[in-house]
Amino acid sequence: MRNLNPVLPVPALIAAFSLAFLIMLIAWIRSRESRIKSTFALIRRAAILALTLVIALRPMKEEHGTDVRLSNTDVLFVLDTTLSMWADDGPHSTRIKAAQDDINDIMDGLPGANFALITFQNDSNVAAPFTQDTETIRRYVRNILTPNTEHLAGSRMDVPYYDIENMLISSDRKENRQIIVFFLSDGEDTSLDDTPYSYEALGAFVDGGAVIGYGTEKGGHMNDNWGFMVYASDSWEAGVSVIDEDNLEEIADGLGVEYIHRDKSTLFTPLLEEIMEDSGTVTERNSEYTFYGDTYYKYVPYLTGLLVLELFIAIRDNAKARKKYVRKNRKEKKE
Repeated sequence: MRNLNPVLPVPALIAAFSLAFLIMLIAWIRSRESRIKSTFALIRRAAILALTLVIALRPMKEEHGTDVRLSNTDVLFVLDTTLSMWADDGPHSTRIKAAQDDINDIMDGLPGANFALITFQNDSNVAAPFTQDTETIRRYVRNILTPNTEHLAGSRMDVPYYDIENMLISSDRKENRQIIVFFLSDGEDTSLDDTPYSYEALGAFVDGGAVIGYGTEKGGHMNDNWGFMVYASDSWEAGVSVIDEDNLEEIADGLGVEYIHRDKSTLFTPLLEEIMEDSGTVTERNSEYTFYGDTYYKYVPYLTGLLVLELFIAIRDNAKARKKYVRKNRKEKKE
């Protein structure tokens, strides 16, 4: 029954059509017309009944693999999850909360796009490769935990560089792709390693997006993974994290995108509308997809032809009976 999609349960259809055929058969047996004419009528109506049953059963053709039209826009989120992102000088609460909300808003504003997520602290992590399953991205972003302060070793903004590079190269290999990058961070470097770095080499792969900066020049305080305020180890005063917009602007220049400082008045709508205007669609073959296509329409022309024939015969027989009735009346009047 897997290749049938009946309009009613199969037993109900078989019972209904069997009853209809039984009534037709009884009518044929009791018919007073010539046996040839009544048999021809039975065959026609049985064919109509059979075709109607087939259409009601809705036979489906199973096909493996199909061409799927998808958005050609690949959106890569690079999310800073270092402890400083839990500072309380975000637009409404913490920086990380604002970044989480922004990722959700951006996905809402780019329907149909493919999304990927990279997070970074001491190390970089590809949390999700490119996918249209936005719920996977949302769930991961929603469940990000405060970093364990015992395992922190300072942060650098180039930690996710190679993961970003690999993701951009994989997207660029696909035909006719628009590659968008959103780098969400406070830009704060706390590592003792001062080796220079640049994102300029990745700019050739990027078609749009933004580096979004979180935090203020005044700075904010953070709580650790136990909920206690973080203190500076050298002074034992409450730790303060300050946004480093110079770092963020350098990353934006390297990627060839704009830098946006996130505050309460920030709107991403114009940027997202511009991305949507430049986006298109691509056709990809999905060999793992199983498709069931309707085939009942193939029987519709035959059913239509038989119904037209039945209507024609009914009109013709009715016209003959009417003429016969008129002649009979005229004959009776003359007598």
